[in-house]
Parts: sequence; structure tokens; C-alpha cells
Amino acid sequence: MFSAAVKKSRGAEVWGIEYNEEAARRAGGILDHVLAGDANERIAELPDGYFDAMVCNDVLEHLVNPLEMLTRLRGKLKPQGVIVASIPNIRYLPALGKVVFRRDFPQEDFGIFDRTHLRFFTRSSIVRMFEDAGYAVQRIKGINPFLGPFGALFIVLSLGHFADGVFLQYACVASPAV
Repeated sequence: MFSAAVKKSRGAEVWGIEYNEEAARRAGGILDHVLAGDANERIAELPDGYFDAMVCNDVLEHLVNPLEMLTRLRGKLKPQGVIVASIPNIRYLPALGKVVFRRDFPQEDFGIFDRTHLRFFTRSSIVRMFEDAGYAVQRIKGINPFLGPFGALFIVLSLGHFADGVFLQYACVASPAV
């Protein structure tokens, strides 16, 4: 669990919101504070201006309105606080291959086509979402790269237009805009 690793390595006070009751119970034995239930409802219970960092790893794509969530989280951060997020990249070449060449948009148990994903993002749309929510993106970096047997050739032939397609996800760090 990422939160437990942060708590252990940094000695930080760690809070969590967990939708699944059983997972929330388990996390409650590890973290300092755990709120069980829908983050959209429980976020109001978080203290304002309190957090140095808030982590949304593989969360925003599951929300009906991630822009609203980011806007609400901004008020929970200290003035120099940051949001750290990892978000799947719909331009990931293996995902695009399924849509373009197989003519399919599958529903899967995990990954980009996870059936619980409600929103899909590109690098540009991630930056735009954070900016629209009142943040300045400090850093955005592609993570979990995969080229595959034809990935490099495809990128060269597309004159680099699909260079971002090698990344399964983006990691983003953003702070409230001044």
C-alpha cells in the first residue's frame, strides 16, 4: 500500500479515503486516519488548509467529476501543498491499437480499459484539468513505458506524433496557482 510506505519511510501523518469498507478497515490499522465511503461525500470532513501533499494514484479516472474533486481538494492543501496523481494515458499505443486496429473499446478488469474508469485522459487533458481546477502543474512525466516490437518504428514513421504513446500512465505534481 503506497500510503503505508509513505508513512513508514517519511514518518508522515497519513490520511486516506477508501470506498471499499473492508479495505478501509484494513487501512485503519496502518494509517493515522481513514474515512470510509465515497470521496465525494467524505472530502468535506478533511480539515481545510492542512495537508502538505495529497495523493490521487489511479483515482481521478474513476470519478464522475474529477475537475470538481480537484477543485475541492485545493482548499484542503497548505499554501505550498501539492497534489500528486497518477493517471492512465488513453494514447498508450497498445490501447490505441485495440481501438484503431481491432475496432474495439473493450471493458477489462484492469488497465486503461478498466470497466470502472469513467474518464479517459491524455497528457494535454491532464494539464488542462489541473489548470481548470486552479493548479499550476509543476511536473508531468510519462511512466511505465512500453515500446513493443513496432513501437519505436511507429513513433519514427509518425514523425514523433505518437511519442507519448509509449507511456501507460502520467505522474503529475501540481500546486495551487497563485
